[in-house]
Amino acid sequence: MEDNKSTGWFYPTLFQGLGIVFLFILLSMITGMFISLGYLLGKPALKDFVEMLGYLLAAGGTLLVVMRVKRKVYQEQQTFNHQPVAPLNLFIVIGLTLLGLLAIDPLTNLLPMPEEVKKLFEQMFSKTLPAFFTAVVFAPLLEELIFRGIILEGFLKNYSPVKAIIWTNVLFGLAHLNPWQFIGAFLMGILISWVYFKSRNLLLPILMHLVNNLVSYLFLYLSDVPFSEASLKKLFSTPGLYITLVLGGIGLLVLFFVVFAKYFPFRRKRIG
Repeated sequence: MEDNKSTGWFYPTLFQGLGIVFLFILLSMITGMFISLGYLLGKPALKDFVEMLGYLLAAGGTLLVVMRVKRKVYQEQQTFNHQPVAPLNLFIVIGLTLLGLLAIDPLTNLLPMPEEVKKLFEQMFSKTLPAFFTAVVFAPLLEELIFRGIILEGFLKNYSPVKAIIWTNVLFGLAHLNPWQFIGAFLMGILISWVYFKSRNLLLPILMHLVNNLVSYLFLYLSDVPFSEASLKKLFSTPGLYITLVLGGIGLLVLFFVVFAKYFPFRRKRIG
């Protein structure tokens, strides 16, 4: 492998980032063959357990490969750039995530979903413990290490921040393997990527991803609305209240970026 440092480029470039996503898709297809066995057995808990293992093999395998490549290229550097921040930032990003969920919710169901695809999603997103761990624990951890810790970090060294963030989340949307999740993944990914760009702290994007998936999972668990029709709008009896909250979320996000973003993140005070 040609050393990126000798060419003036850092790993990964956009082309290499696309290769990382293709690797994830390829591993997902391979593990998908094993997941199909769980469906044939007809037991939901076992099916979701096999699906969890399949996801761990696909995402975990992708992470191990890109970590190995990066270590080979930059032997004297740490694999991940993780800067310490003050605990206050944890509460700030939780608030940003909730506001982001409100702001983008009206856009998440704009693309009609065929009935066949709806049935497939209902099979994939269930209310078992393995499904919970896949969505709320493993996905935030593994995907953030890949997309923010490796891909975005490399892109920020190769391109302008705007280009780096946009291209990272085009890839992040593509990695979800379907157009119905692309909009939500892309827009929330923009917010998560901005937080990483400003902080260079990996815990913050992992926490944001976790909160996003936890809210979505709790919504599915506490309601009878199928995944294909999941929207915060379903929680409100009147459209007016929903619209007010969405506009309020957008307004508070704008206020944060206009007034408070320049102070983010708060760093830990150094002793001595």
